[in-house]
Amino acid sequence: MKKGFTMIELLVVVSIMGILSAMGVASLHGAVVNNRVKDAAINVSAYLERVANETNRLSEKVCVRAVGKQIQATKGACPAKGALVSKYEFEGNENLSFDNSTGGGDCSKSWVGNSGVTFEPKFGLSAAPVEGCIVVKYGSGEKRARALKKKNKNNIIPQISYDSGANWMGL
Repeated sequence: MKKGFTMIELLVVVSIMGILSAMGVASLHGAVVNNRVKDAAINVSAYLERVANETNRLSEKVCVRAVGKQIQATKGACPAKGALVSKYEFEGNENLSFDNSTGGGDCSKSWVGNSGVTFEPKFGLSAAPVEGCIVVKYGSGEKRARALKKKNKNNIIPQISYDSGANWMGL
C-alpha cells in the first residue's frame, strides 16, 4: 500500500490557500490606503506649521496656495506671487490630490484654490490664518485627510475621514 495524498486533497488545500491569500491581499490594500491618507494628513499639517514658523522668522507675509499636486509658499500677501519660500509635494502617489471643499461644518474656509491664503507674522502665536483647512482626497473613494486650523487653537490639527468628510477623527 502506497502512502501519500490524492490529487483531490491537494486541489482542496491549494484552493483554500488561494482564497485565504486573496482575502489577505484585499485587506493589505485597504491598510496601505489608510496609511497613505494618515501620512497625507500628518505631512500637510506639519508643512503648514513649518510655513507658519518660517513666516514668523522672516517677519513677512507668506502666501500659501495649492498648485497641482503641491503646496507652494511664496513671499507676500495673496494673490501676489513673490519669491518661493518652500513647497511640499505628494511624492510617489498619484492617487492623492487636493480637494477644494472644506470637508465639514467645523472648517469655515478652504485654503485650496488659486487665491491661496496669507500667513501673517504674529509674535508668540501661529502665523497661520485664524481658521481654515486643506483637504486631501485619495482617488475617487471616500477617504480624506485634512489639516485644520480652528479659531480657538494655536496649532494645525491633522484629521482623517473614511466617509467623504461627514465625520473627522484627529490623529
